[in-house]
Amino acid sequence: MKEFFNLLGWKELIAIFLALIIIRISIIIPFYAQWNLPPAITWEGFLMFAFGLCFLMAGNNVLVKFCDEKQKVLRQETTNKLGFEIKNFPDLVRLRGVWVVLWAVGIIACGSSFVMTKYNYFYIITGLLFVALGYSYATSLRHKFLSGNIALSFMYALVVLSQIPHDWDFVVPYSYEFPNPMAISWVDILYVFIFIAVLVFMLTMIKDITGDMTNMEDDKKMNYHTFGVRLGEKNSKIALQVMSIVFIVLAALFLCIHSDKMEFIHTLTLAVIVIGPMIYYMVMLAKAKKQTDYNDLHVFLGMIMISLIFLMFYCKYLFIFDFSGSIK
Repeated sequence: MKEFFNLLGWKELIAIFLALIIIRISIIIPFYAQWNLPPAITWEGFLMFAFGLCFLMAGNNVLVKFCDEKQKVLRQETTNKLGFEIKNFPDLVRLRGVWVVLWAVGIIACGSSFVMTKYNYFYIITGLLFVALGYSYATSLRHKFLSGNIALSFMYALVVLSQIPHDWDFVVPYSYEFPNPMAISWVDILYVFIFIAVLVFMLTMIKDITGDMTNMEDDKKMNYHTFGVRLGEKNSKIALQVMSIVFIVLAALFLCIHSDKMEFIHTLTLAVIVIGPMIYYMVMLAKAKKQTDYNDLHVFLGMIMISLIFLMFYCKYLFIFDFSGSIK
């Protein structure tokens, strides 16, 4: 049972579900409450989408395992002589069955949320993009230079972007002569979502490339063109250091922009739990030499990903409006 949950990537699934819940509680509900309005998307529709997204991600993790096992089978001499038929390999058949079932449930759940949320196209588009990116990542992009890292990073950024409020009442009418306060507040929250999505994208990219470096020797034997194999260990470490600096600068910029809306203790807390660990990662990356060192750093980056969830929690302090709709 433990192996099955590890196959599904249960830690990632919990992180995704927790992130969606915190975004709704800390950003969406307070945002609508400023206008004495209920969220446009009900809890039922939201939870249906959240479960659907988790099933799609679990299916993607199983598909990755299926592709790896299939590749190993195809490289066997007996397979090359006798030909390959998946029905002759029970483990592959089981993996394919689990992957298909998980994706089927996920697509049905996202489709149901599309109906339950009065045809919220953001949710169904996110589900379809997850399927397209997940399949491309697992079957072809994962072992290619940079493209697989970008695809996976964008999938995680989609988790954040899927929750952007998109009620047209907030967006229009808008003009410089007669500005709509609701539209102004929507633009403010849009900037925050984009900023967090960019941070998630950057951190996932760093984490995935670090993960690639834990398997560099095996990737070379399999003739994979991953980031670490293509650039080599030294250049890959330099690239990761640069990405880490960009992440730190963006996170610091986010805190500086919104520091006037949060108490000093909140700003300091975010700096400690988000920027501090990233600086530690850079120091340890410079010392890393063995594959076990990179594996430890990969696990540590997962902990930093959790710290980004706390950043979303503190976003509730960024949306404090008076009755005219202007930010206090």
